[in-house]
Formats: sequence, structure tokens, C-alpha cells
Amino acid sequence: MHDSNLEKFLKKEGIAFKNLDIYQEAFTHSSYSNEQRHIERLSHNERLEFLGDAALQLCCSEYLFDMRPELPEGNMTRIRSALVREEALTKYADQVSITNFVRMGRGEEKMGGRSRSSLKADAFEALVGAIYEDLGFEHVLKFLTPILAREFASLDVKDDRDYKSRLQEFVQADSKRAISYQMLSAEGPAHAKVFETAVMLDDMTLGVGSATTKKEAEQQAAKVALSKLALND
Repeated sequence: MHDSNLEKFLKKEGIAFKNLDIYQEAFTHSSYSNEQRHIERLSHNERLEFLGDAALQLCCSEYLFDMRPELPEGNMTRIRSALVREEALTKYADQVSITNFVRMGRGEEKMGGRSRSSLKADAFEALVGAIYEDLGFEHVLKFLTPILAREFASLDVKDDRDYKSRLQEFVQADSKRAISYQMLSAEGPAHAKVFETAVMLDDMTLGVGSATTKKEAEQQAAKVALSKLALND
């Protein structure tokens, strides 16, 4: 049985759906599916979430490639990461009030699942996956472009410049001094390590940064160093 409010939501968002069932699946959390097994066999949204993640990445890439021709590859990669991180996906979900339509189990509901960031982000990815599966990539692009444009406008694009290069250029003005990066720690499970790195000017620590990759931790350390040197305008 379909929710008439779901149909209204899709029409409001300009999604000219063909198969309403797939959107119902996109808004079905695994907790609801598990609780209803004694009544009916229900699919939940994890497979559509997987598909939506890939479609979202491609859509972001095409948006940046077509709309921001001045951006080099490294900057596009970092901006894309900002556009598809959980914080951004949660914001997108809130913009379209997505959790109003998510079916979840009673236990998940009582534990505040409807306001949980990860659930919102997953539901948004599942919606993107449903649009892709039902209507194709062009419709995904049409749906996401205004959302991505708003988020891009809110980003501090200057944050995506190559801080290591800027720091190196400054130090090279004095050839007697050298920049180096030293990893201080790597903590957490193998699939989610956090690296802490210091940038050194000879034996002096200029800045310390942390991130989920070694390269990004070095960038964050260089950013801190530039800020201290009053170069980060």
C-alpha cells in the first residue's frame, strides 16, 4: 500500500516517478523491515543507498567539471568530498524533510532515529539511488544540481587550495631552511584511522593537523602553519 504523502513529496520535488514501489523501498529503514517480517517480506533501503552513493559521486563530479572549469583536479576532489560527506547529506535530507517519509521500527523511533544524522544521510542516498534506478542519471542530475549549487555556494572554496604548496613557496624564499612533515600518531581501526601530522621548519613545529588520510593531515598541518604565519588570507 502506497503513502499518498510520498506521492505528493515526489511531485513537489519534481520527480516524475514511474515506479512508486522503489521510492517506498528507499524510505524503508532496515529496523522497520525486520519488525514486519512476521506480516510481510519487505525490502529496505541499504541496496539503494549503495547505488545512490555511486550516482551522487558521479553527479558531483559532473557538476564540478561542467560548472567550475577553473578548478584543478585536486581542488575538485576535495570539494566533492565536502559535497558528499555525511554532514552535507544530512543537510540535503533536512532541506527536503526526508525523514517525514522514512518508515522505521518502533525501537529505532524511540531511540531518536528520525533525527539521527546517519539515518538521514542514508535515506537521502537511497532516494538518489531510487531516482537513478527508476528514471536514469539525467533525472538524478536535475534533482541534485540546485541542491549541490546551494551547498557549493556555502563552502569556503579558498579552504580547498593546496596549503602545502603555498607554505613551500613561502619557505623557498629562504633556501637555507627546509620544510618537512612528521607523522605523530595513527589511531583507530584499520578502516577508519585518524592520522596526526606535524609540519616542521627545521626543528621547529609550525603546525599540527589531523585527518583520515596522511595527505590530508599534512594539508591540515600546513593550513595551521599558514594561519600562524598570517599568510592564510
